[in-house]
Amino acid sequence: MTLDLEALEQAIERDLELLAYPQQEWVADASDETEVLDCAIIGGGQLGLSVAFGLMRERVTNIRIFDAQPEGREGPWVTFARMQTLRTPKVYSGPEHGFANLSFQAWFEAAYGTSAWEEITKIPRTYWMEYLVWFRKTLDLPVQNQSTVTKVVPVTDHLFSLTVETADGVQEVFAKTVLFATGAFGAGDDFTPAVVSDLPRQFWRHSNEEFDHEMLRGKRVGVLGAGASAFDAAATAMETGAVSADICFRRAEFPIQNPRRFLETAGFLGHYPRMPNELKWRCWHHLQEIGQPPPAPTYQRALSSGAVLCPSTPWLSACVTPEGAIEIETEGGTKTYDFLIAATGSDLNLAQRPELAEIAGAVASWGDVYEPPAGLEHSYLASHPYQSQTAQLMEKDPGQAPYLKRVFMLNGASSLSLGPTIHSIAALRYATPLVVSGIVNELFQDVAPNVIDRLVNEVFPEAGLDVLVDQALSPTDVEMERA
Repeated sequence: MTLDLEALEQAIERDLELLAYPQQEWVADASDETEVLDCAIIGGGQLGLSVAFGLMRERVTNIRIFDAQPEGREGPWVTFARMQTLRTPKVYSGPEHGFANLSFQAWFEAAYGTSAWEEITKIPRTYWMEYLVWFRKTLDLPVQNQSTVTKVVPVTDHLFSLTVETADGVQEVFAKTVLFATGAFGAGDDFTPAVVSDLPRQFWRHSNEEFDHEMLRGKRVGVLGAGASAFDAAATAMETGAVSADICFRRAEFPIQNPRRFLETAGFLGHYPRMPNELKWRCWHHLQEIGQPPPAPTYQRALSSGAVLCPSTPWLSACVTPEGAIEIETEGGTKTYDFLIAATGSDLNLAQRPELAEIAGAVASWGDVYEPPAGLEHSYLASHPYQSQTAQLMEKDPGQAPYLKRVFMLNGASSLSLGPTIHSIAALRYATPLVVSGIVNELFQDVAPNVIDRLVNEVFPEAGLDVLVDQALSPTDVEMERA
C-alpha cells in the first residue's frame, strides 16, 4: 500500500464520520433466537457492494452478501470477460454513493499516480476488479464468498429461507428482504442455439464461460454473434494463436448506431424508472430493433488481430467430420472450423435460475401488465419481469404473493423497468439508491407501529431541560426572604 493510498483511506474514514448522522440503530431485532438478516444480497459484484454500502449508511447493518466465486473473482472482470477495458469513459462515477474519495479515480490516482490516470482513456477491466476489492475491504462490507444460493423460499410474507451451498456444507439462512444483484446474466441461462449445443462439448464453449484460451491455439475458430463479446472472443482467440477467427452473424449490414451515450444524462438515468410504460417500451423496442455494435476500439482490436467479419451467415446445421473438424452449413455455403464460440447471450427466464424457481411463477412480467400498440409487439421484452420504481418484483395475481414486495432485483432483467442498470456503470449512482430506499422502506414498515406506540406512550425528556426548568421555576433566595 502506498502512502497516498493510506492517506486516502484515512480521508474516507473522516468523510464517513462527518456524514454519519443519524447513527441511531432502528431496525427491530429478530423475534426469536434464530438469526434473521435484515437483507440477504445475492451477488457480490459492483451492484451488490453498492447496495450494501447504501444500506450500511442507513443503519441497516445486519446484512450479508453471498457470492459463489472466491474473493477477488466476483463478477465477470477476471473470469469470462475478455475486453481490455470497460466500455464506458473513465470519468463515470460508480458505487460510491456520492463519496468522492471512494471513487475509482480517487483510488487509481492514490494507487498509481495522477500521471497514470492522465494516460488512460477507459478503465482497464483488471483495475476495475482491483478497485472493487479495495472498495469492499475499505468499507468492511460483509461478503461471504464461495457461497452459492440455490433456493429462496418465502416462509411468511415477511420472511425468507435461503439455502446456501458452501465449501463447509449447506446452510439455511433467514432474511427479511432479498436482493438479487446477479449481473447481466442473472435472470436466465446462457443461450446456445441447438446448432452448437448439439455438438460434443469438447468442440465448443459459450462466451459467458471461463476457459483456458490455450485450447484455441493453432485452431480455426468460428464465433457466432455480433455483439461486443463476439469481438472480444475472436480477438482473444487470434491473440492466443488461433489460425483464424470468423465472426458470423445473421444481419446483412453491421449495426453502427449506439445511442446509449446519448441517453447517459442525469435526466434519463435518474428518472427513467418514473417514465410511463409506453415510453419505456418505445425506448427498449427501438434499442432492440437497431441492435448494439461493439465499441469502436473493440471492433478495431478484433479486425487488427486478423479476425474476419462474416455478415449474412446464420449457422443452419453442423456436424463433426471423421477427421475431427466441424462443418457448418450456412446460406452462403460450408464453413469449416476446429472450435466454436457461441457469443449468443442468455435467455430471460427466471424459472431457469434455481434460486428463483420457487417464486418465478408468481412474478408479473411486462406481458402480463402492458399491451403495446400494434406493430410494437416484442416477445423478448414481454418476458421481462415488471418491477416497481424501487426494483421490487410484482405479483402476477394481486394478493397471491404479497411477499414479492420484499424481493428486489437488479440484473439483466431489470433494464425495461428500471433503465440501463446493468449495461452502464454510469447508472449505478442512480439505480442503487433507489433499491436502498425500497429495502429500507419495507424494513421501516415493520417497526413503524412500534415507533408510533412508543412516541405516544413514552416520555422523552429533552436532555438537560428538566434541570433548567426546575431552576427557573424554583424560588430564589431573595424571593424567599421577601416572602
